[in-house]
Amino acid sequence: MLWVCIIIRMFVVMAASGVAQDLSEGSMVSTLGIGDLVRARASRPHVKSPVTGSSAVAAFANMNRVLSRGGARTLPCDAFDHTDLNRLARTLYAARSVELHDLYASRSDRRAFHFEDFGYKERLWSAEEVAAGVLSEESYNATRDGKCAEMVMWYVHHLSQAKRESLHFLEDFVLPLMPHSIASGGMAGHEYALQISCTDCHVAVQQPGKPPIRPVPPRNATGPQYPEVCPSSQGSLTPSVWYNRTKRCDWDYEPFCKPCEGIGGLVWGPGEKEWNAMPCEPLLMPAAISHDNLTSPLWPKAFTVQEYADLTFPGRDPCNVKFRNSTYTLYFDTRPEGPLYHTVGHTGPSGPSPFPGKSWALANGNFYNTVTAAGKDAFCICLSPQDPVQKNAITGPLRYDFLDTAKLIGRERIIPEYIGRSLVADHWVKGPHHFWIEVSTNLMVREWQPFNGHQIYYNWNLTRPDPALIDVPEICYKGLLHVNVSCVAPPPSLPQASSMFV
Repeated sequence: MLWVCIIIRMFVVMAASGVAQDLSEGSMVSTLGIGDLVRARASRPHVKSPVTGSSAVAAFANMNRVLSRGGARTLPCDAFDHTDLNRLARTLYAARSVELHDLYASRSDRRAFHFEDFGYKERLWSAEEVAAGVLSEESYNATRDGKCAEMVMWYVHHLSQAKRESLHFLEDFVLPLMPHSIASGGMAGHEYALQISCTDCHVAVQQPGKPPIRPVPPRNATGPQYPEVCPSSQGSLTPSVWYNRTKRCDWDYEPFCKPCEGIGGLVWGPGEKEWNAMPCEPLLMPAAISHDNLTSPLWPKAFTVQEYADLTFPGRDPCNVKFRNSTYTLYFDTRPEGPLYHTVGHTGPSGPSPFPGKSWALANGNFYNTVTAAGKDAFCICLSPQDPVQKNAITGPLRYDFLDTAKLIGRERIIPEYIGRSLVADHWVKGPHHFWIEVSTNLMVREWQPFNGHQIYYNWNLTRPDPALIDVPEICYKGLLHVNVSCVAPPPSLPQASSMFV
């Protein structure tokens, strides 16, 4: 019997090592256990996990219950000062598993470190020491809370179970608990947002009282994500919507898109002759672009930008396309509870409304839309858009890094519609969505999705929009001029409404 147990144990260890070697490129011997690998390969906790919650505050409280029952000694976050937390960070970083980080980095997982080397942290702490004398108590506490959350993440996701257990025997090892709440918008800086990145997502929001949502289908599933050929129109031999690889090239196409494919253009009908391709000249393939000169497909975390748009609403069917022209101002802000996406329509329809209006997309899934008459908001409706993929789920607004898994097609010289000038841009694709980032500015200049939208961006302003300008107005949740069509989260006026996004 003993020999049977030994043999079984050998097979388990060998299996774990094999998985780790497969996930950590170049690794010959794994230091991870099966539990470590299972946790690392899960992209997020299950919706019924004891470390999740209906809001950031609730999730923090649930995490603290689990941490308090674990093997490490814990103290509340406010029992630590910056020196304590910096010392703990050095300890945890030295004890980290390189295998785990390599796994996260290879999958663009948010758990990967957001810095190249630990010198980044040391320089940051030196700057904090210089500024310590002028920091307000609120700013000091926000910086400390961000470190507490980051230390918990490192402890749970960057250390193997064996390494965690070895730290428990150290007399001076004490782990902070998660902070009690999130920092106010004015105190939440760039580093804080990275440290509490679980509160900065564009994810499907679970509908209260509904069955659990199913896992998101993998993006590399067999076969194309969307139909590639549309059926013929009634009484016609031509397809209902005509596509070729210049007009449409999704990221799962075989062979993969080349520069100046999938570029689209101005469209006024579904046929082969009812569109004009954007002028485009291929310049460089991805491998020929220097990493130091490569653009980032991510948005800034806060901005205002002007937009020419040709849109189809809702735009999820490649064989049912009807673009309508609009112009917008887009305001965007990344807040501790998630993104706030606000548009002001100037001409054409706004979202589901056939008239110009304003819209606000909140991180909790609420989408407010006004109709403007004589320059004033006439009335406001609230919708919770149903997620087209996830059953019993709601779709929230885009986060600033919604393109974090985009694929690079190449570098092109283009003349975007309406702008009328030549520029050099990197061409990225995610799903059927294409994006052009101007090389000289590292800012998005154009978007194209063949059955959803065509946007041109200009006059970027990278200052944070004034909250008085972009927060949801009272007309949308008070008085007689609003109606709740399908929103399930509380309006902004009620407690915790701004943080119900998990």
